[in-house]
Amino acid sequence: MSKTIQEKMHNQHRRWQNDHETWRVDIDEWRKELREAQAALAEVEGVLRDSLDALAVHADAIWDSEQHQRAHELTLYNETIAGARKKTDKQWAAAHHRQSAQHEQMSDAHGRIKKYHHTVIAEIQRLLAQARKAM
Repeated sequence: MSKTIQEKMHNQHRRWQNDHETWRVDIDEWRKELREAQAALAEVEGVLRDSLDALAVHADAIWDSEQHQRAHELTLYNETIAGARKKTDKQWAAAHHRQSAQHEQMSDAHGRIKKYHHTVIAEIQRLLAQARKAM
């Protein structure tokens, strides 16, 4: 027994209605996921602000280190040129060792910051490219 045109249209309308219901469920889920993604991006923004603050602290530490190094070098120069040795070689060695250790710590910190920075920036650029491509 063949279906009438009206029955065929009615069946097609039911499929369409099912599609609409499925699509609304999809849209509700996508809205939820996008809200969660916005919250995650807000958290990323906070992390980036913290990273900028940490870079400012690191830059200040570099400046301080440069100032200490210049002062140390000037004192060393003055003692060498003037012949007015106020410190023993052991004292100079100890002071230099402290500066060397501080410099090494700063170098390690800089390396960690550099690796973190490159990773974060690359991931943000990748995400942005993917988001732009999808639109």
